[in-house]
Amino acid sequence: MKKCPECGNPSYDGAPACGNCGYKFPKMKPSAPKKEIFDKAPEKKKKQFSDEESTIEIIKENKILIGAIILITIIVICGIVITGPNNNNQTAQSGDMVKFSEAGFSFSYPSSWNEVNGTDSDHEGSVFFKNENGTIIQYYNVSNDSTSLKDITQDRISYAQENGNYIDTVQTITLDGRNASDVILEQSNGNYTRYVSLFSNGELYVFKISGDSLNSINSSDINTVLQTADIA
Repeated sequence: MKKCPECGNPSYDGAPACGNCGYKFPKMKPSAPKKEIFDKAPEKKKKQFSDEESTIEIIKENKILIGAIILITIIVICGIVITGPNNNNQTAQSGDMVKFSEAGFSFSYPSSWNEVNGTDSDHEGSVFFKNENGTIIQYYNVSNDSTSLKDITQDRISYAQENGNYIDTVQTITLDGRNASDVILEQSNGNYTRYVSLFSNGELYVFKISGDSLNSINSSDINTVLQTADIA
């Protein structure tokens, strides 16, 4: 309740004027709303990145993981290059030489040599190479019942003479710490054939080298290959 300032007559709080004397009460100012004690904190806006900025941020955040993946990839690739395929007949690149391995016997030949197709009905499974001079180098291995390399060499000489070939050279050389037979035949057509043979545990390993001159079958690259022969 409120009282009229003119006559003192009581009136209700919301009355616009005094009911006794007609005095008009002044209008009341609206009360201000109570302010919340705790204002809600404004939300932080997430930083927006362009596509390029997002990529950079991802790389920065994951640089250790990315580095590890790259390192593993390099190691795997290097392993494949070094070891090569795992086959019975293996060739492995090493500098300017390629390693050939078969049935416990191996040798290395220049990468400039080409493996070519060839046939030898008496020695199936032979492998043929051609060097830069066009000389053919054939390799094969066979089981042999002979008791010594000397007997094998004598049989080869006898067979050559029966077929009208001239025996140019017969000598013993050392390959893989073992004695090896080195026989050079001159054929009736003027070409030359060289047989370099190693014998171990009933297995005969043979390089048959065919060319048009003594120099071609005795070239330095061929002799270098012969020195890499290895019986496991």
